[in-house]
Amino acid sequence: MRVEEGFQPVPFLEDNPYISDPVLPSLLRRILPPSVFEEIEPDLERLGTDVLTTVRAMGSGNRVAPPRLIQYDQWGRRIDELETSEGWRNLRAFSQKEGIPGIFYERKYREHSRTYGFAKMVIMVGDSHEIFCPLSMTDGSARVIELLGSKEMKEEILPRLISRDPTFAFTSGQWMTERPGGSDVSQTETVATPTGRINTFGPTYTLDGFKWFSSATDSHMSVALARTGSIKDGSRGLSLFLVPLRLPFPQSPSDPIPPSTSNNILVHRLKNKIGTHTLPTAELSLESAEAYLIGNPNQGIKNISPVLNITRLWSAIASVGGLRKCLAIATAYAKVRSINGGTRLLRDAPLHVSQLD
Repeated sequence: MRVEEGFQPVPFLEDNPYISDPVLPSLLRRILPPSVFEEIEPDLERLGTDVLTTVRAMGSGNRVAPPRLIQYDQWGRRIDELETSEGWRNLRAFSQKEGIPGIFYERKYREHSRTYGFAKMVIMVGDSHEIFCPLSMTDGSARVIELLGSKEMKEEILPRLISRDPTFAFTSGQWMTERPGGSDVSQTETVATPTGRINTFGPTYTLDGFKWFSSATDSHMSVALARTGSIKDGSRGLSLFLVPLRLPFPQSPSDPIPPSTSNNILVHRLKNKIGTHTLPTAELSLESAEAYLIGNPNQGIKNISPVLNITRLWSAIASVGGLRKCLAIATAYAKVRSINGGTRLLRDAPLHVSQLD
């Protein structure tokens, strides 16, 4: 028998992820003011169509692939170049153009702006290949700078973290986890040493240490915890810093990209994770990396809390969006899969339908 002969699986087609969602439209109609709902719903319907076409095409086939670390050039010099796939970069740019996370800070709909932005995330997340991980940390970092950053940080860095222009926008990581303590940051070994210099963005320090788990390693900057007090002080001796990935910082979009090692940050290896393969997560050493203090010294845990709270929200929304995608696939498949010798469709089987409900 030729492969083209015999039974052939019937392709299924998913419906618009916003319009077909059994909960999202009615939920938004209930919790949003009518004027806001009427204004944003056409945009959500449009985004649902774009997910089926543009977004899905960006992430299909081999367009999205795991990142690759090139540590040395042909002359044996340390370069630590991180290569990410075209699809990954395009998905990030698409999300930024959609206003993620910019919508949250434009605040066109005031307190309802986050609802609007997270509704977009629910629609997209099933096809976004974890791009919302770096964008969630970018959101958290933007909020930290909005609350605690120096005047210059608010003027120069914040607009780039929330920009809709991918050629201008920054993404940010957050570096907390270290080898001694994991999630117990009281064991942080990274030490911050004041240089005595005042940078444009505030007091300048050098950081020396090892960050065990740094997601969004391809970002432009990170917020990081480092020790300004004694190890005996535990978490009370930690401060929060803005760490540029490259120097000089910030660069204009038209400037040449500085070398990856220009701020004395070395990428030792990428994590071989069970999931999230396209997301570059690495082990980093900081060897007198330049950094700028955010907020008051020795209040790092308090100051980084907005990042933790915001990324937890993103994580919860991503879970809901992932379940939406699973339900959409199961529902679409039930419309084309025949059972009982081809006499009925799976969607007409009460037992199956009850499981989807």
